[in-house]
Amino acid sequence: MQTRTISLTVSRLEFKTLCNYFTNLEATTKRNEMISTLAELFQNSDEEEIDSISYFLVGDITADYKEVKLGMGEEMTKSSISLALELGEDDVDEKFQELGDLGDLAAEVEHGPEKKFAEFFEIDALTVEKVHEGLLKIANTSGENSQEIMKKTLAALLSAADSCSRRYIIRLVLGQMRLGVGDMTVLDGLAAAFLGSKDDRPPLEHAYNVSSDIGYVAQILAKSGLEGVKRIRVAINRPLRPQLAQRVDKITEVREKIDSDTISVEEKYDGERIQAHKDGGKVRLFSRRLNEITHQFPEIVESVSNHVEADSAILDGEAVAYDFSEKEYFPFQKIMNRRRKYDIEEYAEKIPVKYMVFDLVYKNGSSYLRKNYIERTEEMHEILGEHDYIAPTGRILTDNLDEIDEYFQDCISRGLEGVICKSTSSNSYYRAGAREWSWIKWKSSYASELSDTLDLVIVGSYAGKGKRAGTYGSLLCASYNHEEDIYETVCKLGTGFTDELLAELPEKLSDAQSDKKPARLKTTENVEPDTWFTPKHVIEVKGSELTESPVHTCNWDPEKERGLGLRFPRFIRWRPDKSPEQATTTSEIVQMREG
Repeated sequence: MQTRTISLTVSRLEFKTLCNYFTNLEATTKRNEMISTLAELFQNSDEEEIDSISYFLVGDITADYKEVKLGMGEEMTKSSISLALELGEDDVDEKFQELGDLGDLAAEVEHGPEKKFAEFFEIDALTVEKVHEGLLKIANTSGENSQEIMKKTLAALLSAADSCSRRYIIRLVLGQMRLGVGDMTVLDGLAAAFLGSKDDRPPLEHAYNVSSDIGYVAQILAKSGLEGVKRIRVAINRPLRPQLAQRVDKITEVREKIDSDTISVEEKYDGERIQAHKDGGKVRLFSRRLNEITHQFPEIVESVSNHVEADSAILDGEAVAYDFSEKEYFPFQKIMNRRRKYDIEEYAEKIPVKYMVFDLVYKNGSSYLRKNYIERTEEMHEILGEHDYIAPTGRILTDNLDEIDEYFQDCISRGLEGVICKSTSSNSYYRAGAREWSWIKWKSSYASELSDTLDLVIVGSYAGKGKRAGTYGSLLCASYNHEEDIYETVCKLGTGFTDELLAELPEKLSDAQSDKKPARLKTTENVEPDTWFTPKHVIEVKGSELTESPVHTCNWDPEKERGLGLRFPRFIRWRPDKSPEQATTTSEIVQMREG
């Protein structure tokens, strides 16, 4: 594999040129065409703006974990359109009702580019860099008159833009790009542009999993080539994407799948995955979705600060709601009540949590990703003792399958979810972002019906009738195809909901509602929900079996014209801790069916 030399004398890209690429991407559903378009775009981009372009492609303005939010809803955006394009607010409302898309509305209005509102945001030329600067200004504006500054900064951008550029500026502001491009597709495009082929993606994907910053990876690749990308390391205060576990249908399969004689069997908790970063006296906590949740768990922050004997460290573990008087664990729903901005101390008393740590991935300036499981956990135990609110995960080391089963039964009897079996081989490294056979989960739910629950993404809904009139009668749910970077339908879900939950569905899903089918969703002609949803909300679903289906596209076979569908699905619970890309994958569903 050789890094291609891309000219570094490319001039800064005008935003309208970038928008032409956006239009081409939106017009195709063919993955190879998308990758070819992206490769051309990256080859024509300056190394100083390729990070912004990468963020824009996936509908962001910076890395997710930085949580830079634009904070402009539809009403504020309408006001900016009204100001920039000299339309009455009633006219904007009327056109929005007609078109259903504020981006299309802004593009349709005839209005030549001109410089306005320069006192709020001065624009010489509307380059990619300038648009990014303007959007960052909007996101970082707070305090007195902040709404006016935000609206008029956006109005300045819109005034200076041509028709096509206005469409995508609005879509960026609202987080509704609809290009059909996900993180993995962007990485494919970068690989094709700089390394010669999309098949050369793995080192870029590893760097992304370690850094959680697609713009950073793109810029390092453009500036320093593949060797620069290989130097990207774990860094304190920058969360890495967590390693995930595979699953098996029978506990006897653990021995077949794991590549070491001795297996570590760890307690599996029904809690929230948390990555803790200690940097001197400062501690930050990140969720499975890489959102910062430091303020939600003050007892974990204090425990990591006081009881982790290292100047700096990154720990991986699970926060579990815990009854200290009865020494019992509470289920997942309990800890979700700790997800709040206010009354933190009150709920910390009502629902105390314990941080059960199972891995150490960084310590005192050194990455532990290339240390094996035994080395990592030995060091973890050295720097971490057992305390009230923090402790190492319980485990046994064994080469005996009967002992694994006995420990599993013991965990279930103590109210735990099951066990995680882990390889202890010499190459049992921590593989950020990967779901491999070095970790295998075995849960109590495996004893009946389908071997496991599925975490599925809500992508559509059907209107309710009769008793369910006025809400949704059923939901269309999808798996995530990691290889293709798309979502594939698995089931139509209508059972398991309480009346209260049904009544709440329209409001709960309103932030993801879309007037068009999501660009990254693959469906058959037989699937036509009444409402579409951008992939955002994940739910846990239980079913009886997976069967071939002419309706659903999961693992679609074009010759048979069949995919896989989940029979008799029922809702179990919401999974707000999981991002759409962390939902059950298509390959996992195939493995579950094959047993």
